[in-house]
Amino acid sequence: MNKLNQYSKQYFILLVLFAFALTGCKKEEADPTPAPTYERGDISKSNLTATYTANEIQQIFDAANVTIPFDLNFDVKVLSVSYYTIDGNGNQMITSGAFFIPQGTDNLALLSFQHGTESKRDRVASVLPTNSTEGVIALMTASMGYMTVVADYPGFGVSNVMHPYFHAESLTPCVIDFMRAGKSYSSENHITLDGRVFLSGYSEGGYLTLLTQKEIEEKHANEFSLTAVAPMAGLYDLKGTVDTIMASADYVTTAYVAYFLTAYNEIYGWDRLGDIFKDPYAVKMPALFDGSKTWGEIINQLPATFSEMMNPDFVSNYNNGNEPELIMALQENTFLNWTPQTPIHFFHGDADVTAYYQNVLTAIEKFTANGATDIHLTTIPGGTHETAGPAASMGAIQWFEEF
Repeated sequence: MNKLNQYSKQYFILLVLFAFALTGCKKEEADPTPAPTYERGDISKSNLTATYTANEIQQIFDAANVTIPFDLNFDVKVLSVSYYTIDGNGNQMITSGAFFIPQGTDNLALLSFQHGTESKRDRVASVLPTNSTEGVIALMTASMGYMTVVADYPGFGVSNVMHPYFHAESLTPCVIDFMRAGKSYSSENHITLDGRVFLSGYSEGGYLTLLTQKEIEEKHANEFSLTAVAPMAGLYDLKGTVDTIMASADYVTTAYVAYFLTAYNEIYGWDRLGDIFKDPYAVKMPALFDGSKTWGEIINQLPATFSEMMNPDFVSNYNNGNEPELIMALQENTFLNWTPQTPIHFFHGDADVTAYYQNVLTAIEKFTANGATDIHLTTIPGGTHETAGPAASMGAIQWFEEF
């Protein structure tokens, strides 16, 4: 009996030790090492894309028959950069962009150049500078001595979400955070920035340039002291533009309307493509704007006229004020009721029937009424959305050079 009790005690002790060991293992598994946290603008990864000599950059413009009124003095190193930012709901995400860094010089101005409408995920500067107009312009400005940053935006480069076309809360953070990334990279790599900060961009980039100015002046003025801003050919009065398109039931390029409405349907969770577009176009839209197709491929799959593509009931409802979701979304993304503090120089073609010339007139009227005083406009006579770009871009950089 005593021997049995002795075995029982030993067995009991073993059970207790085994249970304690299991408890300790479970506790260790439930308390892993905390994941690292990242701030907005922190760089996730950077790779050297290429280094261009000043002569090679000049040859790019010569081959395109574009005359540039500037001296290109510096070779340019181009980095493809992934960085942390937030989406329209405030959730952390990784997007990408490109740094264009002048070589052999210092005391650089920081220029953020916002790209225009794009549909194919890899046609951005982070993949290859010459893939995009903005990448080529950035090669020029960097060779002139500007530390130039070009954000890809969500939906391009390393980001595979649907691009949130003309949605302010989804786009503005990625531009500001990429400017932060540019500043931190410069600091860590002994590149001296002289404090001047410029913003510019064309089309969607013009719209986003103005929004970025507003956001910086109101919320980040202690971080970025803007020197000058040059928005070009933007839809600044987004709601007024859509009002005009819907009222006339006509638009020169249906792909822009399709892109905008498909993006908003996704962003706001409407699930109404069948209400907005006619068959067979409604079911095509998500695949057209998923980042896999060029702008030309999209245009070829859409009708040439507005009335062929749009559901007439939706258009009629909008014109009668009976599409409150879209109306509210447009109001949320039209920003003209503020007073710019930084000097602004608008550039716009007066024959632009994509981003109507009235956009810039309305913006100037609103800002002047709000008390803004340092606003300039260069009108490009006969300039369309497609043809005014070179003159606008050269004019913007010439104006920046005055600072």
